[in-house]
Amino acid sequence: MNRISYNELNDLVNALLSDDVACLDMEDASKGRPSDDQVMLLIKEKTGATNSSAFQQLPDEMKKSVLIELKGRRASLRQLERLTGIGKSMIYRM
Repeated sequence: MNRISYNELNDLVNALLSDDVACLDMEDASKGRPSDDQVMLLIKEKTGATNSSAFQQLPDEMKKSVLIELKGRRASLRQLERLTGIGKSMIYRM
């Protein structure tokens, strides 16, 4: 097995890449999970519910559509359970 010297490795690492070289992009940090505040704001905008009891009293179809949208925005099941008062197994099935 051939080893390269430190200087050769350093030159390779620090060499500029040509324009035709494609690299993987770093994932945008904004694509992470939404905060609890962001989730509650969206729930309030979509339904007018300001707490979990008010959310639970909404019609089933409205709850389902909001939960599906929040899952699409990468809100976690436990986060949705905590904020809406609906069990995570029910949320998972939606």
